[in-house]
Amino acid sequence: MARVLMLLTNHGAIEGEPRTGVWFTEFSEPYQALIDAGVEVVVATPRGGPAPIDPRGYPKAEEMPALHDAMERLNSTRPLRNLVEADFDGIFMPGGHGPMFDLATDPSTKAAIAAFWEAAKPVGAVCHGPASLLNVQIKGGTLLKGRRVTGFTKREDDLDTLFQYMPFSLQDRMTAEGADFVEQAPRSVHTETDGLLVTGQNPASATATAKAFLALLMTAGK
Repeated sequence: MARVLMLLTNHGAIEGEPRTGVWFTEFSEPYQALIDAGVEVVVATPRGGPAPIDPRGYPKAEEMPALHDAMERLNSTRPLRNLVEADFDGIFMPGGHGPMFDLATDPSTKAAIAAFWEAAKPVGAVCHGPASLLNVQIKGGTLLKGRRVTGFTKREDDLDTLFQYMPFSLQDRMTAEGADFVEQAPRSVHTETDGLLVTGQNPASATATAKAFLALLMTAGK
């Protein structure tokens, strides 16, 4: 059985208020796709403990019974420092605005992603999750340089009420690191795969990104 590490944000506050975190469906849809495919999933954050959910995307009461397992995983994530690449077959980073504040700069996140990449294991991220890919140092430079990717776009930033609080534009930063950033219309279902790296543009792309990641997972090492 394949085993995947899903790495989420610990960051939920904007100006002291609980206004961000992980966008729930960007976690729950890939999580369920992996579980349905028979993959074991371990959910982690840089610090461990609960992963905050963006209040705007919190599940409705009537949806909760079907999402019980996913919610339990979010409420009790494992600390990244206690986990090692050798125990997993791939790593996947859901989005939400939270990763822009911690996964974008967290040294343990950078080291983990680099370890998976150097071990030729799939790396996936969706929406703002690709902030985790910034400044990942690998042999020969940075992970993003020269790679075809996508993520939350500047046109989507223009439609986003929280963008004014973001520390940077994800598209600008990925492009500045030398990535070939590909975008489609806002809210389009859009993924990009470059070798063992798969990225998705926005929340609508969560399931498609997970499926592309699964395809890599099933073929990696063969």
